Amino acid sequence: MEEQIFTTYHSLILGALKKCHITPTHPEFDDYLQQARIELLKAYRHYQTDLDNHPPFRPFIYQKIYWTTLDAIRKEQRRFDKDVIEDSFLESIPQEEDMTSCLVTSDLYHELLALLSKDESHFLNDRFFEQLTISQIAKKHHVARQTVYRWRDGVRKKYQKIEKKV
Repeated sequence: MEEQIFTTYHSLILGALKKCHITPTHPEFDDYLQQARIELLKAYRHYQTDLDNHPPFRPFIYQKIYWTTLDAIRKEQRRFDKDVIEDSFLESIPQEEDMTSCLVTSDLYHELLALLSKDESHFLNDRFFEQLTISQIAKKHHVARQTVYRWRDGVRKKYQKIEKKV
């Protein structure tokens, strides 16, 4: 039965994915196609439970797949953006193993630590030494994630001031 549903609505799935700029040449095409098929089955089962109170199926499923795909794209983009911001901060600190570099990094760390508030220093240690996520830091300190983002921004601004001196 599932194969018949997939065959019947395959062009509809491809149309919804194409509207999201997901074509067969896209590197994540297979993942999005599978997600669209799962959404099709969920919607089909939900639609079959109460046929009287639903709009026509084809437009309904097309919109459902389109919205689900957009949500997945946005979620992936947010995750990517967060990783890029944090990775760029990490990459700005020298990582070479020679003694001079270690001393410079240590001096930079202590200089930065002297400028940070108590909460910002907690963020720096939790994020970069304990490798905690923003959510884990918020939970650890019993604050909202937005508060942790403010701490992160404070650390970044103070680091940029030090970087301008060097």
